Amino acid sequence: MTRRLVPARMGRLQWVWIVAAVTLLAPGLARAKAWRPELSASLGGTFGVRGTPNEGGPSASFSALWPVAERLSFGVMLHADDAGSLVDSLRNAQGHGLPYGKIEQLHRAAWGASWRLDARLPARFGLDPFVSATWGYYRIRDDIRGTKSSEAGSGGLSLAAIVRRSFGRRLSAGAGVRCHWLFNDLEDRFVSATLEGAWR
Repeated sequence: MTRRLVPARMGRLQWVWIVAAVTLLAPGLARAKAWRPELSASLGGTFGVRGTPNEGGPSASFSALWPVAERLSFGVMLHADDAGSLVDSLRNAQGHGLPYGKIEQLHRAAWGASWRLDARLPARFGLDPFVSATWGYYRIRDDIRGTKSSEAGSGGLSLAAIVRRSFGRRLSAGAGVRCHWLFNDLEDRFVSATLEGAWR
Protein backbone atom coordinates (compact mmCIF):
# COMPACT_ATOMS: atom_id res chain seq x y z
CA MET A 1 0.00 0.00 0.00
CA THR A 2 1.32 3.44 -0.94
CA ARG A 3 0.63 6.50 1.18
CA ARG A 4 1.20 10.05 0.01
CA LEU A 5 2.15 12.37 2.84
CA VAL A 6 3.55 15.27 0.82
CA PRO A 7 2.08 18.65 1.77
CA ALA A 8 -0.02 20.22 -0.97
CA ARG A 9 2.23 23.26 -1.11
CA MET A 10 5.33 21.16 -1.86
CA GLY A 11 4.72 21.36 -5.62
CA ARG A 12 4.68 25.15 -5.55
CA LEU A 13 7.79 25.27 -3.37
CA GLN A 14 9.62 22.94 -5.76
CA TRP A 15 9.04 25.40 -8.59
CA VAL A 16 10.44 28.20 -6.44
CA TRP A 17 13.55 26.11 -5.81
CA ILE A 18 13.93 25.25 -9.50
CA VAL A 19 13.88 28.94 -10.40
CA ALA A 20 16.35 29.67 -7.59
CA ALA A 21 18.60 26.86 -8.84
CA VAL A 22 18.71 28.24 -12.38
CA THR A 23 19.38 31.74 -11.03
CA LEU A 24 22.28 30.52 -8.88
CA LEU A 25 23.84 28.25 -11.48
CA ALA A 26 23.63 30.51 -14.52
CA PRO A 27 26.46 32.95 -13.62
CA GLY A 28 28.85 30.17 -12.63
CA LEU A 29 28.14 27.95 -15.63
CA ALA A 30 28.69 30.88 -17.96
CA ARG A 31 32.39 30.42 -17.27
CA ALA A 32 33.89 27.46 -19.14
CA LYS A 33 35.81 26.11 -16.17
CA ALA A 34 32.61 25.95 -14.11
CA TRP A 35 31.19 23.19 -16.31
CA ARG A 36 33.40 20.75 -14.42
CA PRO A 37 31.59 20.08 -11.12
CA GLU A 38 33.05 19.10 -7.80
CA LEU A 39 32.02 15.52 -7.13
CA SER A 40 31.70 14.30 -3.56
CA ALA A 41 30.62 11.05 -1.94
CA SER A 42 29.93 10.22 1.69
CA LEU A 43 29.49 7.03 3.68
CA GLY A 44 28.57 6.59 7.33
CA GLY A 45 25.59 5.95 9.56
CA THR A 46 22.42 7.45 11.01
CA PHE A 47 21.36 8.03 14.61
CA GLY A 48 18.85 10.11 16.54
CA VAL A 49 16.00 8.83 14.37
CA ARG A 50 12.59 10.10 15.50
CA GLY A 51 10.12 7.39 14.52
CA THR A 52 9.87 3.61 14.72
CA PRO A 53 12.20 1.85 13.99
CA ASN A 54 14.93 4.17 15.25
CA GLU A 55 18.09 2.10 15.73
CA GLY A 56 19.81 3.75 12.75
CA GLY A 57 21.77 2.19 9.91
CA PRO A 58 23.99 2.99 6.92
CA SER A 59 24.00 6.41 5.25
CA ALA A 60 25.38 7.33 1.82
CA SER A 61 25.23 10.27 -0.57
CA PHE A 62 26.64 11.50 -3.87
CA SER A 63 26.76 15.15 -4.93
CA ALA A 64 27.72 17.28 -7.94
CA LEU A 65 28.28 20.97 -7.17
CA TRP A 66 29.18 23.96 -9.33
CA PRO A 67 30.73 27.23 -8.07
CA VAL A 68 28.30 30.17 -8.14
CA ALA A 69 30.38 32.66 -6.13
CA GLU A 70 33.81 32.84 -4.52
CA ARG A 71 32.80 30.72 -1.52
CA LEU A 72 29.46 29.27 -2.65
CA SER A 73 28.70 26.08 -4.59
CA PHE A 74 25.31 24.82 -5.72
CA GLY A 75 24.11 21.55 -7.22
CA VAL A 76 22.29 18.30 -6.53
CA MET A 77 22.67 15.50 -4.00
CA LEU A 78 21.43 11.92 -4.11
CA HIS A 79 21.01 10.40 -0.65
CA ALA A 80 20.04 7.13 1.01
CA ASP A 81 19.64 6.69 4.75
CA ASP A 82 18.63 3.64 6.77
CA ALA A 83 16.47 4.14 9.88
CA GLY A 84 17.01 0.63 11.23
CA SER A 85 14.91 -2.45 11.92
CA LEU A 86 12.30 -3.40 14.50
CA VAL A 87 13.14 -6.83 15.91
CA ASP A 88 10.74 -8.82 18.06
CA SER A 89 9.82 -12.38 19.04
CA LEU A 90 7.48 -14.50 16.97
CA ARG A 91 4.03 -14.46 18.55
CA ASN A 92 1.05 -16.78 18.59
CA ALA A 93 -2.56 -15.82 17.87
CA GLN A 94 -2.96 -14.62 21.47
CA GLY A 95 0.02 -12.28 21.16
CA HIS A 96 2.32 -14.28 23.43
CA GLY A 97 5.99 -14.56 22.49
CA LEU A 98 7.19 -17.90 21.18
CA PRO A 99 10.52 -19.45 22.29
CA TYR A 100 12.04 -19.43 18.79
CA GLY A 101 14.23 -16.35 19.06
CA LYS A 102 13.64 -12.94 17.51
CA ILE A 103 12.98 -11.94 13.92
CA GLU A 104 12.88 -8.68 11.96
CA GLN A 105 9.34 -7.27 12.03
CA LEU A 106 9.90 -4.01 10.13
CA HIS A 107 12.71 -2.24 8.29
CA ARG A 108 12.67 1.40 7.18
CA ALA A 109 14.89 3.43 4.84
CA ALA A 110 14.65 6.80 3.12
CA TRP A 111 16.18 7.82 -0.20
CA GLY A 112 15.80 10.77 -2.53
CA ALA A 113 17.32 13.75 -4.35
CA SER A 114 17.82 17.32 -3.15
CA TRP A 115 19.20 20.68 -4.18
CA ARG A 116 22.39 21.41 -2.24
CA LEU A 117 24.08 24.71 -1.36
CA ASP A 118 27.54 24.75 0.28
CA ALA A 119 29.26 27.76 1.84
CA ARG A 120 33.01 27.47 2.37
CA LEU A 121 34.35 29.19 5.47
CA PRO A 122 37.91 30.52 5.95
CA ALA A 123 40.48 27.73 6.36
CA ARG A 124 41.86 27.00 9.82
CA PHE A 125 44.73 24.73 10.87
CA GLY A 126 44.99 23.37 7.34
CA LEU A 127 41.30 22.37 7.31
CA ASP A 128 38.49 23.67 5.10
CA PRO A 129 35.19 23.99 6.99
CA PHE A 130 31.85 24.06 5.13
CA VAL A 131 28.24 24.72 5.97
CA SER A 132 25.82 22.82 3.76
CA ALA A 133 22.04 23.06 3.27
CA THR A 134 19.68 20.93 1.17
CA TRP A 135 16.01 20.92 0.19
CA GLY A 136 14.39 18.12 -1.75
CA TYR A 137 12.37 14.94 -1.96
CA TYR A 138 12.57 11.87 0.30
CA ARG A 139 10.94 8.50 -0.35
CA ILE A 140 10.36 6.53 2.85
CA ARG A 141 9.98 2.78 2.37
CA ASP A 142 8.96 0.14 4.90
CA ASP A 143 9.57 -3.53 4.25
CA ILE A 144 9.25 -6.79 6.11
CA ARG A 145 12.24 -8.99 5.35
CA GLY A 146 12.56 -7.52 1.85
CA THR A 147 8.85 -7.35 0.98
CA LYS A 148 7.52 -3.79 0.73
CA SER A 149 4.75 -3.07 3.23
CA SER A 150 4.25 0.69 2.71
CA GLU A 151 5.93 3.81 1.36
CA ALA A 152 5.43 7.56 1.47
CA GLY A 153 6.80 10.64 -0.25
CA SER A 154 7.92 13.69 1.71
CA GLY A 155 9.60 17.01 1.32
CA GLY A 156 12.63 17.54 3.52
CA LEU A 157 15.57 19.76 4.31
CA SER A 158 18.92 19.33 6.01
CA LEU A 159 21.77 21.34 7.50
CA ALA A 160 25.33 20.07 7.86
CA ALA A 161 28.75 21.01 9.20
CA ILE A 162 31.63 19.52 7.18
CA VAL A 163 35.40 19.68 7.58
CA ARG A 164 37.83 18.55 4.87
CA ARG A 165 41.57 18.50 4.29
CA SER A 166 43.07 18.89 0.83
CA PHE A 167 45.46 16.30 -0.60
CA GLY A 168 46.89 17.91 -3.70
CA ARG A 169 45.05 20.25 -6.05
CA ARG A 170 41.95 18.17 -6.70
CA LEU A 171 41.37 15.66 -3.89
CA SER A 172 40.05 16.39 -0.41
CA ALA A 173 38.64 14.21 2.38
CA GLY A 174 37.01 14.76 5.73
CA ALA A 175 33.93 14.20 7.85
CA GLY A 176 30.54 15.76 8.40
CA VAL A 177 27.37 15.69 10.48
CA ARG A 178 24.01 16.40 8.82
CA CYS A 179 20.61 16.83 10.48
CA HIS A 180 17.56 16.03 8.33
CA TRP A 181 13.98 17.24 8.87
CA LEU A 182 11.19 15.52 6.94
CA PHE A 183 7.60 16.73 6.63
CA ASN A 184 5.61 13.55 7.30
CA ASP A 185 4.25 11.47 10.18
CA LEU A 186 6.45 8.38 9.72
CA GLU A 187 9.99 9.67 10.17
CA ASP A 188 10.39 13.36 10.79
CA ARG A 189 14.01 13.73 11.89
CA PHE A 190 17.34 11.92 11.86
CA VAL A 191 21.06 12.70 11.93
CA SER A 192 23.78 11.24 9.72
CA ALA A 193 27.50 11.22 10.52
CA THR A 194 29.76 10.39 7.57
CA LEU A 195 33.24 10.32 6.15
CA GLU A 196 33.44 11.95 2.74
CA GLY A 197 35.75 12.61 -0.14
CA ALA A 198 35.61 15.18 -2.94
CA TRP A 199 37.23 15.53 -6.38
CA ARG A 200 37.34 18.79 -8.29
